[in-house]
Amino acid sequence: MLLLLTAFMPSAAFAHASLIHSDPVDGAVVMRAPATVTMTFNEPVAPLTIRIVDASGTATSITDIRRDGAQLILTPPVLAGEGARVVSWRVMSADGHPVGGSLTFWVGQRGDAVSLAVRSDDDALRGGIWLTRIVVYLGLFVGVGGAFFAAWIGPTDAVAMRRIGVVACAVGLIALVFALGLQGLDALGLPLSSLRSGDAWIAGARGSFGRSAGLAAAALLLAMTSLRLSRQLRRATALCALIGTGLALAATGHAASAQPRYLTMPAVALHGVALAFWIGALLPLALAMCSPRAAAVGILTRFSRAIPLAVAALLASGLLLAIVQLERLNALWSTDYGRVLTIKLALVAALLLLALWNRLSLTPRIGHGGRARRLMRRSIVAELVLVIAILGVVGLWRFTPPPRALVAANDDFFTHLHDERAMADVTLSPGHAGPITITILLRTADERLLDAKGVSVMLANPEAGIEPATAEARPSGMGQWQVSMAAPVAGRWTLRLDILISDFDSLGVEAPILIK
Repeated sequence: MLLLLTAFMPSAAFAHASLIHSDPVDGAVVMRAPATVTMTFNEPVAPLTIRIVDASGTATSITDIRRDGAQLILTPPVLAGEGARVVSWRVMSADGHPVGGSLTFWVGQRGDAVSLAVRSDDDALRGGIWLTRIVVYLGLFVGVGGAFFAAWIGPTDAVAMRRIGVVACAVGLIALVFALGLQGLDALGLPLSSLRSGDAWIAGARGSFGRSAGLAAAALLLAMTSLRLSRQLRRATALCALIGTGLALAATGHAASAQPRYLTMPAVALHGVALAFWIGALLPLALAMCSPRAAAVGILTRFSRAIPLAVAALLASGLLLAIVQLERLNALWSTDYGRVLTIKLALVAALLLLALWNRLSLTPRIGHGGRARRLMRRSIVAELVLVIAILGVVGLWRFTPPPRALVAANDDFFTHLHDERAMADVTLSPGHAGPITITILLRTADERLLDAKGVSVMLANPEAGIEPATAEARPSGMGQWQVSMAAPVAGRWTLRLDILISDFDSLGVEAPILIK
């Protein structure tokens, strides 16, 4: 339940690309409106929607955007007058996931901040993205994998297999269409009610997600076609569909965009191909248990010769991707991504144990009686249940960035704390173990600078046996406070701010942070 709640938290907590610098910097006061605004990210990004909002709250789209590596150079329209300017931005990360935020600067002199109407995350939209992803996975693995099994391992009941394959691929295609629309809504920051908007579908088809969806659609269509072809053409077409499944999974996502890509992209593709072969074999094997004894034994024998290679490829590619994504062992229990991976590994271990029991205990007895076949069918049903659970858990990775992406390229760590009365932008420099400088920018709930009387900072890491350490921050002007502290070990820490608003009023806010 905790993981499901985590998946539906606001997207600001799940940034996949990070804004690490801007010119003007956030909170700056400039004498005249800048001709350009430069935004530097920790990785190359694609702009989706970028607007500039003046002091009156009027928003104007910025369309003159130049990309230079990890920089976006914006040429905003000329806005008359002094006062606040807010650049509200939404971009697409290299992994195909949208990221949004805003930066504020003042022309002339600092004044009131601009109130922005920001959409709170739509839980229904997140749920739709998660559900369509699972259905697409099932379409690819059951439909494409089943078609490959029928072409290369079968024969099984041809009519039943054709129906299962066509239905699985068709459902996968329908889910893929909806996935494009939902991706577009997320990219543009629109609620689920805007699904009829053509802009959402266009945005969803762009970038790495659009390429992945195109490859997945091609794989599903090839698999459906293969079920109606002659034997030789069926084999070639089903093989192309299986390869297309791996390419579709390697075209987008956290793992495929990780460095070094010459290793991670092939690893993702191999992982997808191996999964499709294994999962796609389950329903055909269940059907084979209803075949005559000789046919059932022959199918199981051929599958038993092939499956060790698929499992070896699955485990080797999965291990490589886990090492790249986690970077360190304690991320398994100190990050949301690691906890999702831990649950997945537990389910995969159960699946492997069940498959091993099938291979060593049931397969040798298939030719000796009906009881072994009944047990095999029940075991296959249990495997399918575990597979669906694994895919459901894997779908949560759409909302949980890997540990390698949690720290920006400049090695600083940024977090935002807030309650009903105040907000704090906190930057830890550097964001790794050792001496650190903590910079705090305080604002009221309506974005005004907060003139606090004092700020106390507490760092604690109970898991490492480190008791809370407290230090008083020094004011550095314009709502900013600074303090030097030490975080001697890497891991998940707790940061707490106790803010003295007046002699009679104070508040406390805290959040988990990751020290690399």
